[in-house]
Amino acid sequence: MTTPIGNIPASSIPAARTWIFQGLQTQLAGVQNILVCLDEPGPYQPDDIISVGDVHQQYSPESVVGSGGSHWLREDYTITVTVDVYRGGDDAAAVFARARQLADLVVAVVRSDPSLGGAVDRGKPGTVQHTSGWSEDHKGRQAVVEIGIDCLKTL
Repeated sequence: MTTPIGNIPASSIPAARTWIFQGLQTQLAGVQNILVCLDEPGPYQPDDIISVGDVHQQYSPESVVGSGGSHWLREDYTITVTVDVYRGGDDAAAVFARARQLADLVVAVVRSDPSLGGAVDRGKPGTVQHTSGWSEDHKGRQAVVEIGIDCLKTL
């Protein structure tokens, strides 16, 4: 795929996001009360949600012009996958354990094919942030795990 400007290759970001999303959907097919979505969930919000969302990319001079030849580009970016688990009541340990279980699944999907289906040269789990506590309405516990999937692609 090329962009409207000559032979400059298009970004690998859409393909990488789609591969992660589809891999998670496949692994969780048939599991009740879980939503796998791109970006933020809509009005249907079960207790377990995994969203493949934000992408953080940084360009630098060596990323747009370099020694890679004509139309060469190096993409470095992070795709954020968010695991959000809620349970009514006060069982903080169970909520955190479920969020961690789903986060481990995200990591396993990425590690099963570090090329993310050929979308990137290397994809790997990077930074992880855990947040847990009472839900906003104080009717239950919530745990959120944000996993950064670091991606590299030279085009």
